[in-house]
Amino acid sequence: MKQFIYSILFISGLLLTSCGEKDSICACLESGNQLNKKANSILQNGSTAKDEQELKTLKEDKKKKCAEFETMGGEEMKKRMEDCGE
Repeated sequence: MKQFIYSILFISGLLLTSCGEKDSICACLESGNQLNKKANSILQNGSTAKDEQELKTLKEDKKKKCAEFETMGGEEMKKRMEDCGE
């Protein structure tokens, strides 16, 4: 009986981990989109000290959210991006 319960807990943990992976790659993509939008705005309109600080914050956020995907292959990245609607 204990082994059955441990098996269920293990499988549940795996399912939750795989769901979190989709969310984390989507968060990475969204962070990159926000960074690009801000950078384009600065290029077109010039920047203020506030803009520069926001850009720095967005870069740090993207770096943190995307770190686990830096070495991911192109095909796998493409497949996961489809789950985010990109």
